[in-house]
Amino acid sequence: MAARATLHEIVARALRVPAASISDESSPETLRRWDSLNHLELMTEVEEAYGVQFSTADMVRARSVRQIRDLLREKGIDVA
Repeated sequence: MAARATLHEIVARALRVPAASISDESSPETLRRWDSLNHLELMTEVEEAYGVQFSTADMVRARSVRQIRDLLREKGIDVA
């Protein structure tokens, strides 16, 4: 992608679902593909896209797109 992907696009790519199906409320409870293995892949993609590293505690805490956005903001990243 030429422009920096939005968080929703990153989540969609990592979970292999349409971007239109992603909202800040998306979570393992709302997306069948968001299982424990895909959660690790998702968090790795987010780390790479935004140049950050999450602790294990951060990864456990990130149970929705909104919570991932909040973690990024805590690290000083303005998330689109």
